[in-house]
Amino acid sequence: MPTPSLIVGLRLDGKQAAVFGNDQAAAASRAIFALDAGAHVVLYGPEIPESLAKWAKVGRINAVPASKYASSDMPQFSVAFVAGSTDLAAEEIARDARAAGVPINVTGNAELSDFTLMPTYRGSSGLQIAVTTNGVAPRVASRLLKEIASKLPSDLEPQLKQVAHLNNVAREAEQQRDQLMATMEVGDKESDISASATVGNTPALQNSSPGSVSDQAPQYLDLSALRTSANQLNQEASVQTAASYVAHALSDLCFVYSAPEQLLGEAALAWSRRAEKNAYGEWVSALRMETRNGAGHAVWGALSSGSRVAAIASSASLPYMVPVLMELVERKQPVVIHAAAQSLDEAADVQTDFADVFAALQTNAVFLNSSSAQEAHDVAAIAHAVAAAAQVPVVHVTSGTNNESADIKMLNHQQLAAFVAQATANGPVSADVAVQQALDRFKHKFSRTYCQLEYSGSADAQTVFISLGQVAADALAALPDILKQGNTGVLNVRTLRPWDHAQFLANLPTSARRLVVLSSTRGAGSARDALLADVSVAAFVGNPMAPLSVSGENVYGFSSVGVANAMRTVLGIEPVTEEEKEEEQQQQQPETTVAASAEPMAFEDNALAVAKRLAFPEAYGTQLEARPGERTFEVKVSSLRRMTPDTYDRNIIHIEFDTRGTDLTYEIGDALGVYGFNDQDQVRSFCQEYGLDGNVLVTAVKDGQTQTRSVFSWLTHALDLFGRPSKKFYAALADFASDEKEAEKLRWLTTSEGAIEFKDRVADTCTYADLLREFSSARPSMLHLVDLIAPIKPRHYSIASSMRMHPGSVHLCVVTVHWRTSCGEERTGQCTRFLNSLTVGDRVVVGVKPSVMKLPPLDEQPVIMAGLGTGMAPFRAFIEERAVRKLEGHKVGPMTLYFGSRHRAMEYLYGEEFEAYHADGLLTNLRLAFSRDQKNKVYIQHKMRDDAETLASHMLTQEGCFYLCGPTWPTGDVKDAMVHAFTTYGNVKKSDASKLIEELKESERYILEVY
Repeated sequence: MPTPSLIVGLRLDGKQAAVFGNDQAAAASRAIFALDAGAHVVLYGPEIPESLAKWAKVGRINAVPASKYASSDMPQFSVAFVAGSTDLAAEEIARDARAAGVPINVTGNAELSDFTLMPTYRGSSGLQIAVTTNGVAPRVASRLLKEIASKLPSDLEPQLKQVAHLNNVAREAEQQRDQLMATMEVGDKESDISASATVGNTPALQNSSPGSVSDQAPQYLDLSALRTSANQLNQEASVQTAASYVAHALSDLCFVYSAPEQLLGEAALAWSRRAEKNAYGEWVSALRMETRNGAGHAVWGALSSGSRVAAIASSASLPYMVPVLMELVERKQPVVIHAAAQSLDEAADVQTDFADVFAALQTNAVFLNSSSAQEAHDVAAIAHAVAAAAQVPVVHVTSGTNNESADIKMLNHQQLAAFVAQATANGPVSADVAVQQALDRFKHKFSRTYCQLEYSGSADAQTVFISLGQVAADALAALPDILKQGNTGVLNVRTLRPWDHAQFLANLPTSARRLVVLSSTRGAGSARDALLADVSVAAFVGNPMAPLSVSGENVYGFSSVGVANAMRTVLGIEPVTEEEKEEEQQQQQPETTVAASAEPMAFEDNALAVAKRLAFPEAYGTQLEARPGERTFEVKVSSLRRMTPDTYDRNIIHIEFDTRGTDLTYEIGDALGVYGFNDQDQVRSFCQEYGLDGNVLVTAVKDGQTQTRSVFSWLTHALDLFGRPSKKFYAALADFASDEKEAEKLRWLTTSEGAIEFKDRVADTCTYADLLREFSSARPSMLHLVDLIAPIKPRHYSIASSMRMHPGSVHLCVVTVHWRTSCGEERTGQCTRFLNSLTVGDRVVVGVKPSVMKLPPLDEQPVIMAGLGTGMAPFRAFIEERAVRKLEGHKVGPMTLYFGSRHRAMEYLYGEEFEAYHADGLLTNLRLAFSRDQKNKVYIQHKMRDDAETLASHMLTQEGCFYLCGPTWPTGDVKDAMVHAFTTYGNVKKSDASKLIEELKESERYILEVY
């Protein structure tokens, strides 16, 4: 079977692409690839589907009957696709393409395809594809090499020498890290002493503010006992809590990517808020992230800063992480992602779902899986050891559909840290070796056995069921009863990647003749079942002398009894008994203690009812607040000005709010959360199109708070009408569509078949309002809209002022976020559009969020600040605070500001202020890096290397503090500059420099706030 051997980019801008096929959906998905890359598409066969209407309007695609196609047409195209069935033979089209030298992709036929598609890499810069070993690959490779050779610079040799030098430096740094890990203290004491859990396992309170502890906050686990005990402890934990505990214990930074309906990572977030330390005695920052295109870049950035990183994610976030995972594999970056293989079915019930996990297997990361709480804890520890030993990303896949707790044996902090440290004792090893070594060591040290492939059943079984996770657990539970009626077995696949055909076959009984893959993936068909594909290849390619029969059964949504029933059916055994049927029916029967209502929870919205609630707030529990249940303040705009020229492409504004008459206070480094409003003209237009009276009062429950607002207020101030909806909204909207085609299209967009178009909609920022306009037969009531549309969330900006210098005022420095959709429509970020629309006197609702960006405790300690663009906002506050202290007669230490942007004339933010502070002597060093004002780009890290001696003195001799605020990309270079200073002028060995920076982070003297 041909396999990808070369990744190339097809430049299709202004060129033509041909798409053949009668299947509208399949043809549309292929056409979108080419359209996104700038091509003009000729569609042979179907009419132009509705999903491509926007392209047809601008003349980018036209349909031609298949009968009109002739072989002489092919040379005009730069690429061709055959999607689904076609009136023309795929072989004939492929032959024409080969003759014309046109690369072709034939859906489901690798033999006829010159390349495979990589859906995570496409856009205006070109269509990135993986070229296969057959077809035109040699020709494509030859053309690619010639193009590269023609563009090589004349001074290539010295540049290559510099690259070689950098590679040597990188290898040296990697060796030093390995030596450091090998010297970590290792302990392996263990006993079977048990201790009872002291607290329950419930989600953290959503309204607990960061950095604070609610009196009612749940405890999840007794971390104090796990930190101090010398032995394993028995604790009650769910699957997710068990995995979160290990992630928290073995990381400095923990990112949580969870779907709205899930409670993933709540334990880690709660422990972070309570400042619970990890296994290394350090505080852990747990951050909730959005699942969207580019998800995972924060992980990448954190790894580049040298932090220990883990992530807790829903499996739905994995496809968005594919590009980052590929880069992390290539760069050998150790990180563990604990992913819950779950999705919601049509009844909104949680089901085990491996579809998105299978989609991410292409990354070549290591994939391990678990089902029970005990397995989740143990495999999580094994995953971290594998990541450390092989220097690769590891995805630990958990499954199971409930959040019930079980009594499990948990490793203490010392045991976890030692287990991971021992994995690196002999230096980096390959991923397959790292997995096996970790499994073996875990068995030896903790007496619990896990294998990459685990067979249970008859030694002479002819039929073997292959599965993983919760499905495998259900199959194993059914096995004893099934064995009474026939010989069979179950093979639990613990390691999905790396996959070894020979090892797989070796774990099967020699009598096996039929393999049945039990998978749980949403959607019909097995095309998305990577496990079935792996098993098929092993059976037919890895065992050519005695090929095995391979088939698949999708048990998505099946109960444990349903899985057993599927196995019985395959084996020709009688179905489940009446008692089992009754049990299954009871499991599937929803509770009906109260009558269901077609409307969400709501209250009377007539004028008299509303008047009562407003007139008697104590009796009705009415809160007369802009944001009920949240600590917010209403402030007034006192000043607003643009800081960059009108002709400059970056619109940066300085805005000041008058806080007098409010209780708003803030500390240096805090962030101001701004609650932006939707554009009122756009809301009025939507109300008119949707047939809503904006003046009607509606009382409903949102986020646990009963609120009374007008329709216009709901859509303007409370609901994120022009935000991006999740798949859950698409599915919910389908239930309201009276047009069957629209309902079918909405549901299709939530399936794997519609994934490409769904991602395109996300990339184009398709909004709730856009969907409601597009699918006009779906008309949820206003109460349903309140229930379905997500609330407007605050956007946080670093405060750019000192309250001591500006009492009664708070300042922000904000850059406008804007972009262009694939159809050329200009769009602007909701909150920055809102801020730009303000005028002096306007009132705004805000809140305050604490930050790690704090001045050192002593005025005389040196402060070194590095800010890029608007990232210098908190440093303006730092300088103002020190200026006030100096005016009060206090002696203040040296202050250094590294400021970076593109052009001095365009983007030297607060330049006059900084120049004045520098002339006064408060700002001891003002180091500016305007990257594009000269031929060679200059960045802040270059200025830092120039100041290496001063940096070493301030940080090592005078107990200085360093701060970096801005985008993630320079963190590694900035760290290298600091390491250079320490080793060159601080008498610090290279092997100790990175460790010293970690110690500075722990003591809050090396602080990063990057995004």
